[in-house]
Amino acid sequence: MALGGGGSTYITDYNANFYNPANLMIRDREGDFSIGVGIGGFFFNPFESFDDPILQYENARDYLSAYESGNRASFSSNRDEILDENYRRNATLSDNTTRYDATVLGMKWKRENRSFSVALRTRTSSNFRAGKGWYVNEFQEDRDGNTVLDRSLIHRYQTLHELSFGYAESFPFLTGLTPRLDNFVIGIAPKIVVSGNYQNAAWENVYQQQGNSVQRIESFSYDATGEFSASTGAYFNGSNIQTANTQSFNNNYFTFDGIGAGLDIGVTYLLTLGSDLSAIRPDQQPTRKSLRLSFSMTDIGFVSYNNDELTISMDTDTTMGAAVPSNVSNEMFTGTRGQYISFIEQYGEDNPFTGTNRSRASFSTLLPMAVHGGALLEINRLKLMGDISIGLTNNAFNSTKIISSVGVEIRPLKFLPLRGGVQFKAAQPNFLSLGTAIETKKWDFSVAALLTPNSLTNQPTITGVSVATLQFHF
Repeated sequence: MALGGGGSTYITDYNANFYNPANLMIRDREGDFSIGVGIGGFFFNPFESFDDPILQYENARDYLSAYESGNRASFSSNRDEILDENYRRNATLSDNTTRYDATVLGMKWKRENRSFSVALRTRTSSNFRAGKGWYVNEFQEDRDGNTVLDRSLIHRYQTLHELSFGYAESFPFLTGLTPRLDNFVIGIAPKIVVSGNYQNAAWENVYQQQGNSVQRIESFSYDATGEFSASTGAYFNGSNIQTANTQSFNNNYFTFDGIGAGLDIGVTYLLTLGSDLSAIRPDQQPTRKSLRLSFSMTDIGFVSYNNDELTISMDTDTTMGAAVPSNVSNEMFTGTRGQYISFIEQYGEDNPFTGTNRSRASFSTLLPMAVHGGALLEINRLKLMGDISIGLTNNAFNSTKIISSVGVEIRPLKFLPLRGGVQFKAAQPNFLSLGTAIETKKWDFSVAALLTPNSLTNQPTITGVSVATLQFHF
């Protein structure tokens, strides 16, 4: 996180299982065995941020809680500024994410030509995209040149618990083709996946000017399990949505609503520089001068849901001469659990949950598969890295927008790394990051924080933190 969020080249401990398992072969410190407990990170990109750290903490807590009317959802006095921040460059949809990850336990042990690891991780992500037409009742030109009023509402939420087994090995055939001090490594990490609560709600609802007339294009799909489907089912059975939410969302994080399997794979080309011989003597010394090139694919697999599942669908419908809605919302959609139906009920021109096809059959979804690549240059106490990734599907964890990051690590003292980075999403700054650590021969402790891009001109606004506690090396 401190280096801008990229990990396909930098991460070499057991967390590499989830980013690029080939890096398990890279020895960046003394010792053949490491174990860690309690590594966690939290990131959120809220609709409104606060400079006051106490208010920002309460804001983050509201995003993690189930929805209650009035939970920091009303616009403050700077409504126009909030909208400008969330709808940049003619955007008609916001793009906001709340995510937290924790590697509960991990171990890695290394041999001369191969490495092994096991890691237990849990992660949750909530991503929502709300059309600007919910807040401003006027047509605008979108990025494609169309004049539209966008009242779409998309909310994706997923919890995954993963037990991963990593294996990496030097590939002598490719390594032996060159006379340099290099090493080609391939890694694989199969995993068992248990899923908690899941929701994929997408109401595409756009009004478009066609000459003197207005065309409305609308479609709706909804898949849910666990607490989400329980709340929606209670709503269909006659409960008001607030009662349905109160009865269904009990903040029980460890629910088990689906099971699946996945695979993370990666390759890394390690070219050592100067007097560094670690590429050909990996069991004798850590790598200190090198160039790394990496490629990985993560989350190849699926999850099958079979606990209180619910599917709703409505085919695409086009209406010419549609009436433009006149009402706007004074409440922000924040993507909290249970807000989706409530928001539509209060401010929608109609309700897509009524008159649609419903099914209680089990369903399967792909894991949030993504492709990553990167490079890292290491010269003694300096590391420069760049990373790029792209999701292959839209889901709670990834989008199909290109994510890139650059970062630098410098060690004024051998045990004290100072880290900084920046991440870009669709060529726009997503966040800035800073971090440091204390790294001794036998243990280390790391921290990092994220800052919003607009905090360069204001008091810094913290939107993410990560802590890696008690990693031991032998």
